[in-house]
Amino acid sequence: MKEYRTTEQWNEICDSAINGNWTQAGKECVEYGFWANDMIKAYEDESNGLEATDLALLSEIAMQERAKDDT
Repeated sequence: MKEYRTTEQWNEICDSAINGNWTQAGKECVEYGFWANDMIKAYEDESNGLEATDLALLSEIAMQERAKDDT
């Protein structure tokens, strides 16, 4: 059974974003089941170098990726 929204997955998303791989980070949000509220909770637990405004960017990129999947 695949796990979703784990600390390890959040760390991977943060690493991708910090390294400038925003598209990859957004795809990881979708793959790992992180929605905006999940990102906020994970950020509050451990920001891992992200700024609060980065959550808005990740949410937007993930939304765009989800929209691609719907077409």
